[in-house]
Amino acid sequence: MRLRTRRTSRATLVALVIAAIAGGGVAGCTSSPGTVGTSVSHRADGTTSTTTAPPPAVTLSVQALVDDTRPVVSGGEDLSPERALPTSVWTPAGPGPFPLVVFVHGFDKGPLDYQRFCAALASSGFVVAAPSFPQEDPARGFPLDESHLGDEAADVSFVITSLTGDATADKVDRSEVAVVGHSDGADVALLVGYGHGSVDARVAAVVADAPDPMTVGIVPSRTPLLLVQGTADSVVPYSSSQTVFAQLESPVSYVTLVGADHLAPIAGGTPWTPVLDGDVAAFLDATVAGRGPGTTALAATLAASPLVRYTSKG
Repeated sequence: MRLRTRRTSRATLVALVIAAIAGGGVAGCTSSPGTVGTSVSHRADGTTSTTTAPPPAVTLSVQALVDDTRPVVSGGEDLSPERALPTSVWTPAGPGPFPLVVFVHGFDKGPLDYQRFCAALASSGFVVAAPSFPQEDPARGFPLDESHLGDEAADVSFVITSLTGDATADKVDRSEVAVVGHSDGADVALLVGYGHGSVDARVAAVVADAPDPMTVGIVPSRTPLLLVQGTADSVVPYSSSQTVFAQLESPVSYVTLVGADHLAPIAGGTPWTPVLDGDVAAFLDATVAGRGPGTTALAATLAASPLVRYTSKG
């Protein structure tokens, strides 16, 4: 059973954000009468006032997931006989089921470094699960090691299996799964979507924010990809996402954040942040959840913004 409750159109949300930024700030953003999530009051003097409803409530829990079939290995040495993957889960209010999004954090970061983004995405009607990877999250106590992204791709599949089991069937729609990643996490998301030996057929869409080019064999795929990167990225060269765009034959929506750096847009507090949030939610609505106006409407909306450049293929 799919969740068919219509929330505010993500394309409409992005348009409102762009208009607010152009006008001097998001705080002044208002929506038009009839938009879902707003109420219009008609006063006796003939004037009207518009009130925007708050986003749906989101709860945060942590699931102690452990894959006891695979070790944590570094430099040929077993550091742990099992892979503990404590997973932060943001769940929207309501009976569900909701689409599942596995979020993959970047190097030298942990899930809670992205809690603003994960909570915002969950409030759009997704269960967002963010595992902590033992060799990427400094809080785990293992030596940080970027050479095990293939292991993390397998971790993502393990998390999907764990969260689509009977225990969470009332909240998670097993048929609606996506993977979103940032930086090293974007590399892992690409492996899960398109990497030879790592593809998980349950994943219906991928979002890669600031990825490196793929260096493994690429499996022919029609799984849609949202590719995002800032032109002023000081960690991963902007040319990297251009390379990924050229590498893949799947349908790709490519959003360039003009003037944006590496972490700030997804961490929050930048002009690009609300555009990124709305873009990701709209893309997942269209490709995974089967709701919203679709990627064509999203493309038309983004084309009007000075903050982004948009192109697509496939």
